[in-house]
Amino acid sequence: MSSSPARRRTARLLGLASLGLGTSMLVSPMGVARVSGVDDSPNALPVITAVGVRELVHASGLLAGRPGWAWTRVVGDALDLTAMGVALSNRRGERYRRLRTATVAASGLALLDLVTALRSRRARRTAPDLTPVTRPTTGLVAPLIDVRPALAGESRKPVTRRADAAPQPAGDASAASAAAAGGGTGPTP
Repeated sequence: MSSSPARRRTARLLGLASLGLGTSMLVSPMGVARVSGVDDSPNALPVITAVGVRELVHASGLLAGRPGWAWTRVVGDALDLTAMGVALSNRRGERYRRLRTATVAASGLALLDLVTALRSRRARRTAPDLTPVTRPTTGLVAPLIDVRPALAGESRKPVTRRADAAPQPAGDASAASAAAAGGGTGPTP
């Protein structure tokens, strides 16, 4: 199901955010740990690296303009905010302030992820466009058949013959078979 250009644009923007976050987490996990106030934790570097890889996976779907991939970010945001909440309870002073700022920023991004994901879900619930598909053919392959009406449960319409494929009257059967065999168009004298 296609989504609106605005939803695809929002998904791509989220994809760019994921790409930036993931790249920075993989290139400089210690720098991310320092900025976010968790540089004193022995678990910070492996967790930041894993989150960086996850962000790059999110980016792959979102940069393709698929708003439904925002749900993967929503789940990741829930994990991140839970981990940040636990880390906040163990921090004091300057590290606490840095982590609180990072948590607020992550919460804002999580809200945008959730709104995008909910909008993509709502877009999927709308009725599909069942207008007939007309595509030119090259003559080398059979024309495409639109199966969307059948998938939507519509009854099958009777097949009508084209005018150039009309059956021949019974009296002209010998002439038709002779013409097919290369014998000409009529009886021989």
